[in-house]
Amino acid sequence: MSVKQSRLCAVPAREFLLILLIVIIIFNVFVGVSRVDGSSMEPTLQHGEIVFFNRMGADYQKGDIVFARMPSGEYYVKRIIAVEGDEVDLVDGMLYINGVAETGAYMQGTTLPQEGIVTYPYTVEEGMYFVVGDNREVSMDSRSFGALVESSIKGKLLLFQL
Repeated sequence: MSVKQSRLCAVPAREFLLILLIVIIIFNVFVGVSRVDGSSMEPTLQHGEIVFFNRMGADYQKGDIVFARMPSGEYYVKRIIAVEGDEVDLVDGMLYINGVAETGAYMQGTTLPQEGIVTYPYTVEEGMYFVVGDNREVSMDSRSFGALVESSIKGKLLLFQL
């Protein structure tokens, strides 16, 4: 009887390990998980929220929220507001993309220049993305370090978060 019991227990263990392996592969190849740290993406995302991002999507567009490695080496969640060829300008607390003032319910605060390497107007180079936080007054973003190269973007946020 004990032989049958050990076989019955071994099958669920194998299934568990297979499921665990599949989950690990999914989260290392297809989907990433991150925690929002700070208030730079408010009101869209709140401090402490858990977000999921698609690691496979390389078709990044204006308005996408992405998980990216900043030049400092840290990882942050930011919004793409300009892509290659776009001209970004800051005038009196307003951000302009190709001469059109940026508008959106997601924006909070005024968009002022930051100390760093960026001078305005700024033209986004090929293969680069200009990213900012939705809470413009507290976000450290492309306004100080410039546009991000595509390879520093690790994925696009999925529509749900915890």
